[in-house]
Formats: sequence, structure tokens, C-alpha cells
Amino acid sequence: MKSFSLRYWMIPIICLIITFYFIYHSIQGNRGIRRMDQLTAEIQLAQTIARDTKKQRTLLQTKVNALSPHHLDLDQLEESAMRILNMGNKEDRVIFN
Repeated sequence: MKSFSLRYWMIPIICLIITFYFIYHSIQGNRGIRRMDQLTAEIQLAQTIARDTKKQRTLLQTKVNALSPHHLDLDQLEESAMRILNMGNKEDRVIFN
């Protein structure tokens, strides 16, 4: 029977340690699997915020375009002004719901 010495086991032990080192850092490291999951979640959040901001911008742009002289509805403007100022004409009829 052969006697196994420490020298015989050194190379496999070193290879095993190096393998565990790379496996650990491929999961936990700066470019590992967990960091990739975090970045994916951050990207999805940023895309959601971008979509919401784009919707809000479109809504505001629609309101701004409605105020331009070419698209201005004078009846709607008068109605809004009277509602805001709490005023009306004598000929106006008020219908309560």
C-alpha cells in the first residue's frame, strides 16, 4: 500500500481552493449573478419611471397645445374663466345635478 503524503494532496487542494474562489466571485462579485439581478431590477425601475414621465409629458404637451392661439376653444376658455372666477352672465341658466 502506498503512503499518501501532503505533497501528493497539495495540487488537488490548491485547485479546489481556486475553483471555490472563482465560483464564489461569479455569484457574489461585482460582476456576479446577484449584481446582474440587481442591475436588471434597476433597469426595469428606470424604464417604468421613463414611461410614466413620457405619459406625463404627453399630457402636459396636450394641455399646452390646447392653449395655443391656433387651437384655442373660446367657449371652453370662457366657461373655465367663469367657473374659476365664480361669475356668470344674466342670460346663463344653471342646472344643478
